[in-house]
Amino acid sequence: GDDGVLRRMGRQYTIEHYLERLGRIRKAVPGIALSTDVIVGFPGETEEQYQRTIDLLRQVRYDTVFAAAFSPRPGTPAQRLPDDVSPAEKRVRLNELLAVQEGIALERNTSWLGRTTEVLVDTVTRARTHAHEDGDTAEADRAAPPRPGEVNLSGRNRENRLVHLTGPAGLVGHLAQVRIAHAGPYALRGVLA
Repeated sequence: GDDGVLRRMGRQYTIEHYLERLGRIRKAVPGIALSTDVIVGFPGETEEQYQRTIDLLRQVRYDTVFAAAFSPRPGTPAQRLPDDVSPAEKRVRLNELLAVQEGIALERNTSWLGRTTEVLVDTVTRARTHAHEDGDTAEADRAAPPRPGEVNLSGRNRENRLVHLTGPAGLVGHLAQVRIAHAGPYALRGVLA
């Protein structure tokens, strides 16, 4: 989210150029799903530069963000730069960035509630058994157990959103119409339409 950090990373573009291109893409393909990779704590990254990255996340509103804290990789130009952002600060920045993106992703996924989407079913999955951090799983967050002859399945829609559903195992490898009944920050859940 900062031109100075992008230069140190060896990127050949500016934020202004990126946003201009992104605007053209969104105009040409309305509703396009976007993902990005973000590194926090790159050598020399100041708090102000990091905040510009957070601001860019809020402005662009990515569907998915793959984020990591900087760590030197052998053989890369960045290995020669001083790793001057403390591990503790990198952890704080990464956790904040992930929390911001989780809120954005939840809001974007919530817009799918009640809609029907085409899903390429690709996996038979195990039933989810863990509870949320508060120790209780809300009723809306519990997947209905599969009926006789059905299994837990997952796949992705054309926007690359992970969708969970139940149905016959024979759906794996096929397209299915799924009505979305629940949205979380990382996945959707629905029923065969």
